[in-house]
Amino acid sequence: MIFNTVCARCHEGECSGRLSFDNSHEPSTGHILRHYPQASGKGWLQRELFVILAYMKEKCAYYPMQTPIPPQRVWDGSLLDRMTTMPESSYFVPLGPLSPGGYHIGLEFDQDVKVTIQLVSENFEMEVEEYLSSGDRHLDIPFSIETPGNYYFRMYPQESARITRLAITATGNGGDHH
Repeated sequence: MIFNTVCARCHEGECSGRLSFDNSHEPSTGHILRHYPQASGKGWLQRELFVILAYMKEKCAYYPMQTPIPPQRVWDGSLLDRMTTMPESSYFVPLGPLSPGGYHIGLEFDQDVKVTIQLVSENFEMEVEEYLSSGDRHLDIPFSIETPGNYYFRMYPQESARITRLAITATGNGGDHH
């Protein structure tokens, strides 16, 4: 989650599909610590962040995550707690494949929040980027997909907040969530 919420924001546009970073771990440590100081003294985390960066740059894709998509595309708080960078409360949630059509992202929070919401394709195309304020601890964000593929949800709250439910639903105008 750390890489996809902190690092990927800048590095998504830098993939090459042909570069190799196998021997660059040591020089990258200063960069990692400058942008994510919580990795200080954690060699394993620095190495993990480097490996994910190398994968993104070489494959032009997000590092594979072993996170199953829940039935009906409804994530509860316990699943979402594993997809956040606490205490920052930034989220990165693999949504799985979406077909062309209309959809809604439904969010429930533990408190009202101001957030930046992003929906990003597997090819790093920003489909949705909105700064929103919840009302009555809910947000409903309509969006449409033109290109089929795997999609990812990202959220950056202005203050620490917890998502208690996330649901992706098709609106009936061609969207299919299978």
